Amino acid sequence: MTKSEALEVAGGSVNELARMLGIKHPAISQWDDKQIPELREYQIKDLINERNAQKKEEPA
Repeated sequence: MTKSEALEVAGGSVNELARMLGIKHPAISQWDDKQIPELREYQIKDLINERNAQKKEEPA
């Protein structure tokens, strides 16, 4: 996952992504643009899965 793809999950906000992951925003600025740390990628995928599960539970 690229840094840009990760930021899309948080609406493009470094601060919001840091909040979602429970880290400080300077940590994100240290990530490589082409490949984020593997652990963070797993965390972000879990957040996406949780978000999608919540959307399925919402009444139409």
